[in-house]
Parts: sequence; C-alpha cells; structure tokens
Amino acid sequence: MKKIALFLMLLVSMTALAGCAASMGSGSIKNASNAKLSQKLVKGQTTESQVAQMFGQPTSKEFAGNGDPEWLYTRNTVHNGILSYVPVVGLFANAQTDTNKELTILFNKKGIVKNWEFANSTNHMNAGF
Repeated sequence: MKKIALFLMLLVSMTALAGCAASMGSGSIKNASNAKLSQKLVKGQTTESQVAQMFGQPTSKEFAGNGDPEWLYTRNTVHNGILSYVPVVGLFANAQTDTNKELTILFNKKGIVKNWEFANSTNHMNAGF
C-alpha cells in the first residue's frame, strides 16, 4: 500500500512539473500568428501609437538602411520534458522544446506600418550523458 501511495505521489509531482516553462521577451506576441497579426497590422494604415497600444514597447527599436524605423518584438519559451525532473533519469533522458517568436515591423518616416514579418519556430532537443 505504501508503494502505491509513493508511486501516486511521484506521478502527481512529475505531472505538475511537466508544465514548467521559462519565458523571456514580449508577452504581447505569446499567442501571435500570421492570421491574427494580419487583422491588426494593416500596411499603409496602422500607426506607431496603435502598434504600441496593441503590443506595448518593443524588445528593440532600430533603423533600416534607408532610415525607416523598425520595431522588433521577440519571445522565447523553453519547456523541459517531464523526465528532466526525475532524479537520475533526467541525466540520461533530458528533453527540451524551444519556441521562438519574432515580430518585425517596419514603419515609414510618417510612423505608418510599411511592412511587417512574423517568424515562429520550434526546436526539439534531446540531451543526456
């Protein structure tokens, strides 16, 4: 009976830890997709202030080669596999999933969206001794 209770406690603990993730960057693009962004970012129409209102301050602001303002929003989320949290086993069966999102918005000199690009990539890594 004690073994079953211990096993159930271990199983519940591992399940709870499986949802652990670490995120860095702009939370405003967490659920972004090309379809959703195309409804919000209208070329020749959406202004810098509207973009700031929708997404907050960008991760960085730069200037394109011709001097047009360019805003960059990035988000990186790392999910560790459930076996990463099991003592000893995690050394041999460590899995990790990285999700990277990047939204680049190019404005004209009047502060209107000229163009934008969204990239979303997921990388799966397995590591261990």
